[in-house]
Amino acid sequence: MISNKEIIVERLTNGPKHHLFGFHDLLISSKAGDKYLSLEVDTINRPPLPDERFGVGYVENGQFVKVGETTALNYPQGARQQWVGESNLFTVNNRVGDVWGTNMYDADTNKLLDSFPATTHMLSKDGRYAYGLDYARLHRLGGYGYTGIADVNDNIALPDNSGITVLDLKTKEIKLLVSVKEVAHCAASGKEGDSHHYLTHLVLNPSSTRIAFLHRYFLADGGFYTRLMTIGVDGSGLRCLAQGDLSHFHWKDDCHVYIWGRANTAMDSLRSMSIASNPVVACLMKLAKKPARAILRRGSKGGSMGKSFLMISDTDNPEVKPFAQGLILSDGHPMTNPVYTDWCVNDNYPNEEGYRDLMLYHFPSNTRYDIGRFKRLFEEPEMALKDQFQKGIDARILHTVSEEQLAFTRSGLHCDLHPRWSADGKYAVFDSIHEGTRQIYSVDVEKIVSESIK
Repeated sequence: MISNKEIIVERLTNGPKHHLFGFHDLLISSKAGDKYLSLEVDTINRPPLPDERFGVGYVENGQFVKVGETTALNYPQGARQQWVGESNLFTVNNRVGDVWGTNMYDADTNKLLDSFPATTHMLSKDGRYAYGLDYARLHRLGGYGYTGIADVNDNIALPDNSGITVLDLKTKEIKLLVSVKEVAHCAASGKEGDSHHYLTHLVLNPSSTRIAFLHRYFLADGGFYTRLMTIGVDGSGLRCLAQGDLSHFHWKDDCHVYIWGRANTAMDSLRSMSIASNPVVACLMKLAKKPARAILRRGSKGGSMGKSFLMISDTDNPEVKPFAQGLILSDGHPMTNPVYTDWCVNDNYPNEEGYRDLMLYHFPSNTRYDIGRFKRLFEEPEMALKDQFQKGIDARILHTVSEEQLAFTRSGLHCDLHPRWSADGKYAVFDSIHEGTRQIYSVDVEKIVSESIK
């Protein structure tokens, strides 16, 4: 591990209003590098309310330029705003009629150009195709969804009309690429029970030929089971690359995905077996979770409970290789540099003192390069409007976590750094709350990533 005291952090946005981008898997800047996409909000101490409006725009020369509004926002992932290819057009999710859809803006004229009745989670590299998720279902099942539109499949565990959609922005054709039901039945072993399944965290590979995503459902012990899946953008080649306790990921290149977690273990297989749904067995497993975690922590020297980053080949017979062990000890939010692809940017969750680390990782030399530490706010979420912001969430989800914890993790107070790259790969840009308001910050790392570590 190496560090650099000469790193300079620049704040791109200013209060008193809060500004955020969202997740760690999208490029934030325009191709020219003069505009950074941003959302603007007044209140971050609770989750969004149905029909609450948030400012949509970009930052240029230190000023937020508002071009519109959206009601489709969650604090971890924003509104999935992103640039369309190399143009100055950008898309943002919003309500379109009675469904979650996509708005397209022109950052040269600051005008709304078009709207589409399908969401955009990620655009193809050329900006023509938008791959979307079912955000109403995600919200109901406790994922990163949007509040305000009911899940039309709220009584269906494995819907065949919900999944990943593909929208052609030129022809406006919309089709279902793959359904939740199809994914659940792919490489299935009959262990999924009657839990309601969902698809989330969709990321295209660098060439926009394949999609990686997470397939999740809840288990009898109260936790959820995750499968890392990939599929071709034409709907072919659906694969399960790994399953178990898996979290955040990104593509290393067109043929490899790296993800934090623990995959394909006997423990995770036991948790997902149908016998685990037996009330007696489920109770015993819940009692066993705490001592099992303690054993795993001791075995991993207090760190990751047997977890690490895993490099996985996108093949019919995936090869899984742990890496950065002893170097990166906890879950984070990685993104591969779009230009200097031997590097990724990453963060971690707050330590006991509330500090998050921002870091670079160099794949060939297995080197971690710390570039900053940023403190969380120790503030509790406002619960007065809980009946509104909990609306539409499945009662079973509300029973698995406290109301306060759910409110905190879905509020803007839970501000992970979620670092992402500028289009030229020279700047690591992140959200942070360490100065008292939530703002967007940038670090110039060109000198680091442009020189190879030997």
